[in-house]
Amino acid sequence: MFDRTALRRAAIAALACCAGAHFARAAALAPPDTEQPLWRATHGVLLAVTQAGARLVAVGDRGTILLSDDQGATWTQAPSGTTELLTSILFVSPAEGYAAGQDSIILHTTDAGAHWTQQMKAEASDQALFSLASLGGTHLIASGAYALMLETTDGAQWTPVKLPNLDEDYHLNCVMAHDQEVVTTGESGHVFMRLAAGWKPIPVPYQGSLFGCLAQPDGTFYTFGLRGSLFASTPQVTAWTRIDTGEQRSIFGGAALSSGLVALVGSNGLMMVFDPKTNKLRHLTQVTGATLSGVTEIAGGKWAVVGQDGVHIVDPAAPVEVTQ
Repeated sequence: MFDRTALRRAAIAALACCAGAHFARAAALAPPDTEQPLWRATHGVLLAVTQAGARLVAVGDRGTILLSDDQGATWTQAPSGTTELLTSILFVSPAEGYAAGQDSIILHTTDAGAHWTQQMKAEASDQALFSLASLGGTHLIASGAYALMLETTDGAQWTPVKLPNLDEDYHLNCVMAHDQEVVTTGESGHVFMRLAAGWKPIPVPYQGSLFGCLAQPDGTFYTFGLRGSLFASTPQVTAWTRIDTGEQRSIFGGAALSSGLVALVGSNGLMMVFDPKTNKLRHLTQVTGATLSGVTEIAGGKWAVVGQDGVHIVDPAAPVEVTQ
């Protein structure tokens, strides 16, 4: 089993190192000042991005929190008060949000990310949090390394959640929720769903690692991971169906789009759109050869994607790449 914490801390660099040279960014009229902290932040390791109302918020290495009020055209850096790696970001309203990461750190904001306070941290624990989900309002659940799971019903006090019959060496890489249904996915095909009677294992037909997950508004759950693996479930997760992506590149991030489609991003610059109605995938033209780990939809149907080399704004309507 690999060390998921190390994987995140290197922004999945171990998987990206074999991608070859990065695709060049569009040439600027003048060379950028690469010594400026903001340039380094927007071009450095970012692991997650989301919307807070009309604002974009991205998080990543060394406590980086970036804000954009013009759909990704320009960015400012917000003080996070930490140098811990931040892996996940979730907003429950346009103003109130949470970020989580290394050493089980959880940060809280009530002003759309401008200022943050620390709710908890376990120093030198190696129990990183990888994912956050809301069951409605500030009823939240978080999952992470070494079977770590935490829950809060008031958005402030977090308590441990124990999954039955799960070896503590296994990582819970993602958690998702729809209404009161909670699903967490992780190593070796492990998937658990919380029912009224408690947690029930519902493994996928795959023994590899699952890195991410998402829930559609209709209650369909998706989980994805190593070597292009992608699985979908019916509401209430009675079974999982494998979706053939034809990919060997790993999938690390995804988002449910307003159109009903699903955005997926991953290693070596992978970007795909999945259509649940036709069960077909379409590749997008790459904007980088670096690993991508997060995506969210922005105005005009465009995407903000983040990863090993910062943030990119992508138009999914651009011509499809001819070769992978």
